[in-house]
Amino acid sequence: MTIAEILRGLNVKRITGPLEKEIEGIAYDSRVVKKGFLFVAIKGLSVDGHAFIKDVISKGAVGVVTEKAVDVQNEITVIKVDDSRDALALMSAAFYRDPSKKLSLIGITGTNGKTTTSYITKNILEVWGKKVGLLGTVQYIVANKILPASHTTPESLDLQGYLREMVDNNIEYGVIEVSSHALALKRVKGCSFRVAVFTNFSQDHLDFHGTMDDYFAAKAMLFDYLGKDDYAVLNWDDSMVRSLAEKLNCHCITCGLERGAMLRAMNITDNRQQTTDYRQQTADNRLQTTDNRRQWELSFMIQTPEDRFAVSSALIGRNNVYNILMSAGVAYALGVSREAIIEGIRTVKPVEGRLEKIDAGQNFLCIVDYAHTEDALKKLIEEARLITSGKIITVFGCGGDRDRTKRPKMGAVASDLSDFVVITSDNSRIEEPSEIIKDIIKGIKKDNYMIEPDRAKAIEKAISIAKTGDILLIAGKGHENYQEIKGIRYPFSDKEVFKKTIQNLK
Repeated sequence: MTIAEILRGLNVKRITGPLEKEIEGIAYDSRVVKKGFLFVAIKGLSVDGHAFIKDVISKGAVGVVTEKAVDVQNEITVIKVDDSRDALALMSAAFYRDPSKKLSLIGITGTNGKTTTSYITKNILEVWGKKVGLLGTVQYIVANKILPASHTTPESLDLQGYLREMVDNNIEYGVIEVSSHALALKRVKGCSFRVAVFTNFSQDHLDFHGTMDDYFAAKAMLFDYLGKDDYAVLNWDDSMVRSLAEKLNCHCITCGLERGAMLRAMNITDNRQQTTDYRQQTADNRLQTTDNRRQWELSFMIQTPEDRFAVSSALIGRNNVYNILMSAGVAYALGVSREAIIEGIRTVKPVEGRLEKIDAGQNFLCIVDYAHTEDALKKLIEEARLITSGKIITVFGCGGDRDRTKRPKMGAVASDLSDFVVITSDNSRIEEPSEIIKDIIKGIKKDNYMIEPDRAKAIEKAISIAKTGDILLIAGKGHENYQEIKGIRYPFSDKEVFKKTIQNLK
């Protein structure tokens, strides 16, 4: 593909140099540039790609895309644009021959629930007999490869590459989580979506977006990529999300528990029967096993405009009623059979780090969850309260270099709704954990918490407090297998720390 061919549809301010040069690849990271590559200089949050233009020229780049004027002496093509991110997205789609147009692409946005909804949707489609790829917070699943996720939504160049790989492997459907960052940074520009989903909306990422209005506007941008024959699947019970229904020029499918929803959940039964003493604690605080636990099951009716049918799932909690409903809304839009919807919901496995029950032989229930917003933490603790008559012990922290305004709110929710809270570190990044914790405790009015900045020790202390029939919630990191401190990611897993501590007690 030539430079001229890759510029189609791009708003270019000025071009100097030849346009008929063949492009071997595109890069936005100067470190991966090779001979024959086109380099797109992007001004990031911490690094400005324009500073590396001379470096990429020395590596053999045939052209550079820039927002700034550059002075080059050799026969290199310089393409000046208003927005390098916009240009990268459109050129990436062109370079990979518009793979999204050959897929039925499903984009899922929302503050919470994106990951679980994406996995339920994927499972329903696979039960229906379709090949499905997935890109999301936990992992990227492309053909027979499972890759660790670097971002919830990959950068536009990487995203288009993954979509092309799906097409080349005869995958029919792509399910991708679309974050507000990705939308604001134009990572999905150039994509054609068949279905767009908005799970819910609550406070998060104000460090990046500034205001709730700007945050919502970023989320709503996903629906700009739909045509009039495409589908929006909206949470009817969320007033902000519901407000989009009147504004969109496409088919709208609303899902919820309230009257007026096109797909409505009814007769919800959450059969969560925890035996009160399935682990006995010995006098020396060691554990012996007597396992007679029971399977939990969530079941309800889904009312559609044409039909009503029962669904059941091993997933638990009111949040998952909504996640299941949104996935059923996607399936309804795509014409999936009722049988495939029912079976896809029944057979979907719990998603790693999302209301995940951890069993290491302890005499209490432990749940690890990704909850890292006030709303998600509130719903997690409320869900736990429905499960047990024992105490709820919550371990959580807040991320560094992120929205500080949510820290005291999360502290208030944790303290108000839990019996005891262990406040600790999350991914402190370059902030001091002690300063983050100070922000958290500003919202706490009760004397039911302790502070332990070391997350492993915090989990250990919470375990020492928990008794038979209690619930220990470890919130904030979920599936993550690292802890980021001072810019370095150290191996760390809430699940593994919990399991190791329990084993050491035996």
